[in-house]
Amino acid sequence: MAKKAVKRAVVRRAVKKRAVKRAVKRRVVKRAVKRRAVKKAVVRRAVKRAVVKRAIKRAILARALSERMGGEGSEM
Repeated sequence: MAKKAVKRAVVRRAVKKRAVKRAVKRRVVKRAVKRRAVKKAVVRRAVKRAVVKRAIKRAILARALSERMGGEGSEM
């Protein structure tokens, strides 16, 4: 009888250990996913900013050129 109880206890402890390991793994994965999402968001924002900057620069250049060429009609 005692043998069976001991065996059951050992099994229960093993199961609990496995559950804890799984939970920890899940938490780690969640954190990694979140970090990746943040990185991607930062990159996206940087790209947007770069695109806007480039557009502004191009507009300024086009305007300067058109003014130098003669004033009317800003052709791109």
